[in-house]
This record gives sequence, C-alpha cells and structure tokens, in this order.
Amino acid sequence: MAGDVVTRYREVLDKLRFACVASGRTADEVRLVAVSKHADIEDVQALYDIGVRDFGESRAPELLRKSAALPRDIIWHFIGPIQANKVRKIVSCADMIHSAASTEIIERIDRICGEEKRHPKILIEVNVSGEESKGGFRPAEVAEAVKLALSCRNLELVGLMCMAPLEADHEQLMNIFGALRALEADLEKRFDCQLPELSMGMSGDFPEAIASGATMVRIGTAIFGK
Repeated sequence: MAGDVVTRYREVLDKLRFACVASGRTADEVRLVAVSKHADIEDVQALYDIGVRDFGESRAPELLRKSAALPRDIIWHFIGPIQANKVRKIVSCADMIHSAASTEIIERIDRICGEEKRHPKILIEVNVSGEESKGGFRPAEVAEAVKLALSCRNLELVGLMCMAPLEADHEQLMNIFGALRALEADLEKRFDCQLPELSMGMSGDFPEAIASGATMVRIGTAIFGK
C-alpha cells in the first residue's frame, strides 16, 4: 500500500541521516534515489506527493512508462545495464545515467544526445570488486573512459558508480567503497576536472557507502519491498 511505502521511505531517510551524522557529514550531502523498478505508479506518486523527486529505474520500458505517467519535474536516474538498442529510449527520459559501462556506450549516448538535443549527466560504472557477473570498467580502464567522456559535447560526466557484492561484510564494503572514492580523487587530479558524484550504496550497504563518501545512494527494496 502507498502508506506503507511512505512509512518505509521515512524510515530509510532517518537511517540515512543517522549514517551521515555518524560519519561527520550532513544529510544534504547525500541524495536518496528511490529505486522504483518494481513499484506501482501509485507508490511512486505517493512518494512524489511528500516531496520526493529522485527516482531510479533499471529497465528502459519501465523508465518510459513511468516517466510518461508521472509528473514532469521528477528527476529520473537510469541505473541498470545499458543495451545499445535501448540508448535512445533511455536518453529521451533520463536526467542522470549512472551505468555507462563501456566506451561504445559512452560514444553512443553522446551521439544520440546530439540527435535528440538532450544533455544528461552520466557516471562511469566501475567494477571495483572484479566480479565476473557485474558490468563496468575495471579500475585500470577507467582513465580511458573518463578521457573519452570529458571530450563528449552532448553529455556531462559528473562521477563514478559501483555496486558491491551482496555477501560482502563490513570490512569488504569499506574497502570497495573506499577504493572508488580514492579512484575518483586520483582521476580529478589527473584530468584537472571535477567529479562531484559518487553513486554507491543500496538497501543493504548504504551506511558503509555514506561513511566512504557516497553522494548518492540507490535504495529500492528497503522502500518499496521485495
């Protein structure tokens, strides 16, 4: 029910604020993206009605469906794997694309953005943990991707994204998230650029991500349920 979703959202927001205080940060340093990929439109609308504007989707058809049915001032985050034949659909709706995971996709996003007169913000996905099941650039490959993205005219590179293994313990999480933060700082120095966003942390590990410097956390299950 929509009321339950609102209650769970507020509970997650309280935990986010607590994690920020525990890490010596303020809550306005971390954006909570409500991942609505399994949610009904009514549940998304209920959160919108209490002021939530950042929502995440991982599939292009759902992104199109929800963005067409819901208020226009929602900020849509695309967080899932990007298929080449779905880029135009994603670009037409997404304000921020978290999962640019190959040079081919970055180039395609840039080209299609030029054709569609769109200018989204993007983050480069990094496979910090080295899991075969996860997409993204290996850390040693990210510099090439950053160089490419910075040269693109029709998109704005704003940071990095990663996903940690579901079974990772606290120490492993801190190592993975800390490695992404260190990589971002190194890239900023190397390319003399600003990469202000770190998208890391989901329902089961966002306190560790916040402690490691996350600026966006992507929360689905804890808000909308399984």
